Amino acid sequence: METGPYLPPQLSPPRPRWFLWSCAVGGLALQSATLSGCGGSSHPSTSTTTSTTTTTTSTDSSAPRNCKRPTGNTCEECEAGFDLQHGECWYSCQSDLPGIKVVSPSLKGLCLDDTTFSDCPDRVPHLWPNSKEPLGSVRLFAAWKREWPAEHRGRAWQVLVDQVKSHQMKVMVGTQVTCNETDDDQDWELVLEFLKLLGSDNIMTVAIGNEMDLYFMKANVTAECTASLWSGGYYWRKTVERISDLDALGGSFATLPVTTVFSGFSLGGEPFYETPQAMCLSYLKNATALYQSRWTFTLNVYPYLDPGDNMDPGGTTCNGAIARCTCFDQGSCLAIGIISAMRTKMKALTGSKEDKLIIGEIGWSTPTATTLSTPVKDCDAFSSPESFKKSYFNFLSWDLSLPMLDEDGETVSPPDHVFYFTMRDSVNFGDKEYFGLVPQCSDTKCKLQGSSVLATNGAKAVVVV
Repeated sequence: METGPYLPPQLSPPRPRWFLWSCAVGGLALQSATLSGCGGSSHPSTSTTTSTTTTTTSTDSSAPRNCKRPTGNTCEECEAGFDLQHGECWYSCQSDLPGIKVVSPSLKGLCLDDTTFSDCPDRVPHLWPNSKEPLGSVRLFAAWKREWPAEHRGRAWQVLVDQVKSHQMKVMVGTQVTCNETDDDQDWELVLEFLKLLGSDNIMTVAIGNEMDLYFMKANVTAECTASLWSGGYYWRKTVERISDLDALGGSFATLPVTTVFSGFSLGGEPFYETPQAMCLSYLKNATALYQSRWTFTLNVYPYLDPGDNMDPGGTTCNGAIARCTCFDQGSCLAIGIISAMRTKMKALTGSKEDKLIIGEIGWSTPTATTLSTPVKDCDAFSSPESFKKSYFNFLSWDLSLPMLDEDGETVSPPDHVFYFTMRDSVNFGDKEYFGLVPQCSDTKCKLQGSSVLATNGAKAVVVV
């Protein structure tokens, strides 16, 4: 494994998810398996964390949740939208569409959006929407955000922990990195507290930063902030500190997989993007050298938002973009190409084909997300319920295989886990997005129905053609 000299931290920004690096795929030596071608201080501190949080533990209520007809501490009949299992009620949206089989369900999970976590944590589905397959994993972007009501945190945590343990689920938990060290450390204290509630057996991995390769693009991020994060060493220092804190918990916490989450933008380099604004390559060199097989690569993939999505010749339809963005079964599918490119770049960095890869987000929006800025934004069919259904159902049917051959003529290894974005429609930095499989907390029906899609957060309902 090439380790190179020590390089200071490198990672940067969260959203926007709209910036993907489709061009990175085209130049790689990949071909189809069918051979068809192809704030607070950002300065170093002497302490690892500064705790100002208050421990929040919830007392269990003897009354079963969401129960219409309780008997003691068990339930005989659940409220609408909940399924009865062993005397407990678990949320499951309803649909008149035939249920679809989830292929490789143990390798797939759902992202827990901010709306669900902060407003209705008892409405995390226990089954995949539009399916009868149990949900086995979830991804959390934060343990709790500062702007959410602190008095709701204890109950939300207990509700989620109860569901995770009752259904033997795995959780990917994230923590923020910004240029405000005080906020970052307070966020991490909450994460540590939540991780202890979950227990190490229920944790898949811990993610330090989300889409940090895009951080310098955020409106309020200064050049000084970017320099501090990357060349100044702040992000790398926080990465090492966070993992050291995990190790200090002892037991299997000390061997938990660790990661950061990059967007497709990070693929725009050899093998990864490397400029003073986003030193992705240097960061990954450091991480893989120090943590070796414990380090997991994570990439967010958004065919829906890809800048290469264009209208068909003639400019009135977008069937080509829909076809390449919603499929998962051939080398011409955009998701397959991007993930295969990631695998190739991982091998170029470490020399191994055995590194773990998680796809942190992939999803589709209906109606049109306000963050969609490509030419297909004005093509009604692109963000239609039918395209949403096609993307989601094809995702559920995907066995995670990548029908591509690498430069050695061998089939590219599949990702190890994939998270679908997301449970419910939500707001992303003030922009409305409709990636949710369920529109709102109050809905008992899935977004996808046989004859129509439910109205979402005030948006007009669209009839499926």
